[in-house]
Amino acid sequence: MMPPPPKVSVLVPVYNGEKFLAECLDSVLTQDFSDMEILIADDGSTDGSVALLERYAITDRRIRWWKNERNLGLIANFNHCLREAKGEYIKYVLQDDLLLSPTTVRRMVELLDQHPEVSLVGSASQVLDENSQVTEVRNYFKPAIMDGRQTIMRCLERANPIGEPSVVMFRRTQATRGFDEQLPQLLDLDMWFHLLEQGRFAYLAEPLCAFRQHANQQTKVNRRSGINDELLLITNWYAKPWVQTSITRGALFRQMHCLRKHGGAEASELTANMINRLGWHWYVVLWCKRKLFRPAEKLGRQVKRKIWKLNHNRVVENFL
Repeated sequence: MMPPPPKVSVLVPVYNGEKFLAECLDSVLTQDFSDMEILIADDGSTDGSVALLERYAITDRRIRWWKNERNLGLIANFNHCLREAKGEYIKYVLQDDLLLSPTTVRRMVELLDQHPEVSLVGSASQVLDENSQVTEVRNYFKPAIMDGRQTIMRCLERANPIGEPSVVMFRRTQATRGFDEQLPQLLDLDMWFHLLEQGRFAYLAEPLCAFRQHANQQTKVNRRSGINDELLLITNWYAKPWVQTSITRGALFRQMHCLRKHGGAEASELTANMINRLGWHWYVVLWCKRKLFRPAEKLGRQVKRKIWKLNHNRVVENFL
C-alpha cells in the first residue's frame, strides 16, 4: 500500500548555495510540523552543496534530493521542484533564506486548512545581510484575510509588498501552471497574481521568514545584467478585462512611471494607453505627490529601521 501524500512539500532549489544552505535547512528541520516532505533539487553546483546535502539526507528521512541531469536555470528548477511535489500545500524555502520560527509551517497550514477560500498565505519578514544581521523588517499588511484581486491592485501600486517565494505558502493544485519562465526577475509576483485571481490572501503580521540580500543573489545578478521584465508582466496583466475595469489611479501611475523609466521604445504604446486612461491632470497630480512625499516616506522607513535595530539590540543585550 502506498503511503498517503504529505500535507506540505517544502521545496529547496539549489545552485552553489553552500554558504547559507545549512542555515536554511536547519530552519526547516526544526519546524514543529512534521507531516512534510523536503525536496531539494541541485542544479549542477560546483561548490560544496552536494556534499552538504548528502550529510543532511542521512539525518532525516523526509529529505529527498537529486542532481539535475543538466543545469536547468533558476525558474526551470523552481518548476522542476513543483512538479515533483506531492504535498497538498507548497512551501518554498530558497537556499539563502530561512524560517524564523519553528511554528512557521504549522501556522500557515492552519490558515489554509481553516479557510478554503484562501489561495495564498504570507507573513511579515526580515531582510538579512550576508552576515545574518537584520537590516530591515517588512510588514506591509494588517493581519487579515483580504480580497485577492484587491491585493493584486495593491501590488501594482508598490513593488511586491507580498515578498519572495520563501515568505509564502499556497495550494499545489492552484499552482500547476508553474512559474512563467519568461519572467526571470518578476516570476514570484506573477505567480502571486495567478494565485490571487483564484482566491483570497491571508496575512500573518509576525515575521516568520527571512529573505537574504547579498552581492551574488539572483536579484542582484539580474539587475547587473540589465534584465527588466516589468513590461512583459504589466502587458500580460493589463490585458485582462477585470484589471482594466478595476485598476486604480495609483496602480496606473506607478506602472506608467516604471515603463517610462525602464521600458524604452517598446513600452511607448502601452504607456500612451495608460496616460490616456489616467488623464494628464491626474498624472501631474500624482507625479507632484511622488516628488513631495517620496523623500519623507524614505526617511520614515530609515527611521523605523534604526528604531527596530535599537530595540532588537536592547533585547539581545538583556538576554545575554
